[in-house]
Amino acid sequence: MKRSNNVCLPRFRKAVPTTTAVALSVTLAVSGCSPAPMEEAAQIYTNVEECVTQYPDQPQLCEQVFGSAQMDHLATAPRFVSQADCEAEFGAEACQEAPEGSQNNASGGSWFMPMMMGYMMGSMLSGNRAPKYAPVYGSRSKSSPLNGKIFTGNGTVVGKAGDKMVRATPSAFQKPTAPTRVTRSGGFGKMAAAKSSSSLSNKSGSRSFGG
Repeated sequence: MKRSNNVCLPRFRKAVPTTTAVALSVTLAVSGCSPAPMEEAAQIYTNVEECVTQYPDQPQLCEQVFGSAQMDHLATAPRFVSQADCEAEFGAEACQEAPEGSQNNASGGSWFMPMMMGYMMGSMLSGNRAPKYAPVYGSRSKSSPLNGKIFTGNGTVVGKAGDKMVRATPSAFQKPTAPTRVTRSGGFGKMAAAKSSSSLSNKSGSRSFGG
C-alpha cells in the first residue's frame, strides 16, 4: 500500500531522544509540518434553559454567560449594507437592523446584522476560571457557503447544524474588537469559507510546493 508523502511520521512515535527531538523540531518547522491547534470541547446552547438543564447547580452562571453572549452579539455581529445582503448569507427573516442608530453606512442606509442562533460555551469544569463563550450563528441560505454550519461572528466555523457538542480552537472564543463590515454581496461567506479551508490545511500539518 502506498504511503502518503504528506504524513508527519514523527507524530506517531512514542519517545524520541532529547538530541534527536531538538533536530526533529527544527526539521518540522522548516518543512511546514506543525502540530494542530489545541482544541477544547464546547457545548452549543440556544437558550438559558438548555444550560441550566446540564448544570442545575449553576443557574446564575448560565444566565450570566447568556447575557454576556447577547451583549457581544449586539456589539460584534457582522454588519451588512442591506437586509438583502444579510439574508443572502443567513436566510430569509434571519436578520435585523443593527443598533448603530444614526451611524449609517456609506450608501446612507442602516446596517443589518444576523440574529444570534445561540452561544458556544466551554466547560464549566475548568477550575475557578470563568467558562469561555461566544455567540454563534447559523445559515439557512442555500446560496451561502455557510448553509447548514454553525459559526462565530468572525467567520470561524465550529460545527454543523444540529450539533450540541463541538471542538473549537482558542481563536474561536476570541471577541472581535469590532464587527466585520461586509460591503459586497457574499463577502462574509467567502471569507468564512477561506478561513475554514486554511484551518483544515493547518490541521493536516502538510504543505505542498507547486512547480
